[in-house]
Amino acid sequence: MFLVAFQYLTHKGIELSWTALARGNPAPSDQTVLTYLHIAAGALVTIAAVARIYLRFTRGVPPPPQDEPHVMQLISELVHRVIYVLLLLLPVSGAAAWFFGIDQAGLVHALLTNVLLAAIVLHIAGALFQHLIRRSQVMMRMFRPERL
Repeated sequence: MFLVAFQYLTHKGIELSWTALARGNPAPSDQTVLTYLHIAAGALVTIAAVARIYLRFTRGVPPPPQDEPHVMQLISELVHRVIYVLLLLLPVSGAAAWFFGIDQAGLVHALLTNVLLAAIVLHIAGALFQHLIRRSQVMMRMFRPERL
């Protein structure tokens, strides 16, 4: 999630470069470093997401608390899947926009960024709800993973 936060904080550099290039101007030299950092961090996000998905499939995930209502389990699984899908779609849409000049991909990238931020807020809210209201150990498992 640190890389995602970094991406959000450095997106202005690549946006300014994109706008300049779209107008036929060179990218602003003061934004070049942020542009390259955004691209590199996007590649790292993709690698980390693929690695995490691989681990989910090969090692599984801890079971939900036994007393957790079924609807909460479904919401949790949905939010996790949405986050993983977005972590894969965002780099693809960003690369399509930047490297292939597909304007619509840039618009999709911006929209998906907002959806990802909303999903992250839901994820954090769910973890805090589990910890503070339900008093479960779900959030603590993120800090002390169980052996599967």
